[in-house]
Amino acid sequence: MQAWVQWWQRWARGSVRHAWGLAPLDGAWVLGGLTRPIHNLAKVQTLVALPAPADVDASDLSWLSQHLRQHGRLGGGARHRLNMALPLALIQQGYIDFPADLPEEDWVYEVQLEVAQALQLEPDAVNFDFEPAPLTDGLVQRVHWMGCAQARMADFKSCTRAAGWRLAAVESELQAAQRGARALRGGVASLWTQAPQDWQFRLDRLGGPVARSEHDAAQVSVDSEADIEEALRQVMATPGGPRLVAAGLALKAWQ
Repeated sequence: MQAWVQWWQRWARGSVRHAWGLAPLDGAWVLGGLTRPIHNLAKVQTLVALPAPADVDASDLSWLSQHLRQHGRLGGGARHRLNMALPLALIQQGYIDFPADLPEEDWVYEVQLEVAQALQLEPDAVNFDFEPAPLTDGLVQRVHWMGCAQARMADFKSCTRAAGWRLAAVESELQAAQRGARALRGGVASLWTQAPQDWQFRLDRLGGPVARSEHDAAQVSVDSEADIEEALRQVMATPGGPRLVAAGLALKAWQ
């Protein structure tokens, strides 16, 4: 059964030809659309700023819904899946160190309580997600979490649904930016030498089971983790930062 589920997941990812991400930009948003012309490569189709009206109430998302509806029609009118990152002002993030032998099913309640305490809300009034850190010291398992108010998440779901889109996933800007930078064809040098509209991304850098030719192998970045983190620190302070986040969010569709 597990093998069947894994096959189905690989098939579902392989069938995706277009993917979308929505990243915050100083009160506005950047919509990123990627297309996959060949099996192991995605390139930018759309990277457009969606400006907010002057003096708009922060809780009013009708203007964003209108933008998404317009771009959905331009994209063929299909019901698009959308991955998004919430503005930092709306989320809390952190980590918990669990004993290494604590079953994963016991993490959920502890994370929910941690998120509720950080947001000063009741546990059933929060949305949250978490993932284990890749490395541990053998005695503890560090789990990173992110959460927001359930009511605010409901607002964004209603906004995207009204525009004919479906909100598929929500994650942090940093997660999305890291995904984009690691998959960027040509490595972090491309962040400085290419216009965002020209970016291309190697899907086999997302951990997906795709074949690699000798030509593709020559394009693999040799950037160290330190190089990537330093590049992200710099680019996130520029207009290219939200565009990288939007692209990284779209790439999640193939991960």
